[in-house]
Amino acid sequence: MVTAPTDPTEPIEPIEPIEPIEPTAPAQPSSTPNGPSFPVLPTDVHDKLVQRLRYSVSGFVDSPRGAVEEADTLLTEAVTRLTDLLAERRATLRAAWHENDGVVTETEELRLAMRGYRNVLERLISI
Repeated sequence: MVTAPTDPTEPIEPIEPIEPIEPTAPAQPSSTPNGPSFPVLPTDVHDKLVQRLRYSVSGFVDSPRGAVEEADTLLTEAVTRLTDLLAERRATLRAAWHENDGVVTETEELRLAMRGYRNVLERLISI
């Protein structure tokens, strides 16, 4: 791959190609606050959305408006699913340090809850 010079008198210099990064399947959700990272979307939902996005993008040339409308629908669906997943994760984390409306005071349980909150928040903030 080469880049075109900004000055037409400059020679064209080759640049190194960027290797594509293979996506990894998201981890399965954990029911404990200190378990593995929660997935942004479950694998099957992720794959279906990716497939629909590719179809939408590839259809842009033939139907630009339809492709953009589909992308808008996909974004709405992804946001809704992400919101639901985050609400479920919060409920799981909260249940770990609130037992029957009583607040847990054991330091280890609170440490695990904090670790879970940190995991979720770091991922959310990095979006």
